[in-house]
Amino acid sequence: MLTFAPILDLGEIPLNDIIRYLLKLCEETMGHQVEMEFAITLNADGEPGGHFGLLQVRPMFVSRAIVKVDQEDLDGPQVLLASEDVLGNGAMNNISNVVYLKRAGFDEKESHLIASELEVINHSLVAEGAQYLLIVFGRLGTTDPPFGIPVNWWQISGAKVIVEASLPEMNVELSQGSHFFHNVISSQVGYFSLKHFSKHKIDWEWMNQQPTKKESPFVRHVKLTSPLQVKIDGAHGRGVICHG
Repeated sequence: MLTFAPILDLGEIPLNDIIRYLLKLCEETMGHQVEMEFAITLNADGEPGGHFGLLQVRPMFVSRAIVKVDQEDLDGPQVLLASEDVLGNGAMNNISNVVYLKRAGFDEKESHLIASELEVINHSLVAEGAQYLLIVFGRLGTTDPPFGIPVNWWQISGAKVIVEASLPEMNVELSQGSHFFHNVISSQVGYFSLKHFSKHKIDWEWMNQQPTKKESPFVRHVKLTSPLQVKIDGAHGRGVICHG
């Protein structure tokens, strides 16, 4: 039987103390609650002790707004997309611009070109002072193009809500904002993760019917006649975006 009692109860490795110390240090540094990813390598010779490695720290910002998204809110004719894996908390009703990667013809080998196309649209929207919903495939900000779109934050800085979606042919672990977590937290950006096998889908049919403001080979920018309704329930990790 596998048991972690020697670590957690007997204190052969002071794991509890290490985690408490790091949580306190990271929360004081970032000013928010955080979640940590770590790994431990135990001594191979059976001697007590080992090596602790801190892999990743991500702030868990939750605004003071009380937003509730129930399971039944995730489906319906007005739902553009929904997810049960979101980062953030709050409600927005002022987003009328949507920038998204076109599903037809998407080619991960052209990810650097896609990043440049996103930059051009972002620049124009930032100049207008218009925040937008951004929908991409794969990991946003990755340094490995086959896994997503290798953008820098300034290339997408006007996005107020970001959706990372996987594809059957691009089934990667989504970043959940980890590449830009400082920017995401400080700007209070909502972050949705949506796997292709999820029961929740993006309503591409509705999206493709909206009036085009700008279009390039891989990216489309639409301007909606009515703003989207965004609700993010940080307490339960659920979020929904509805159209009018």
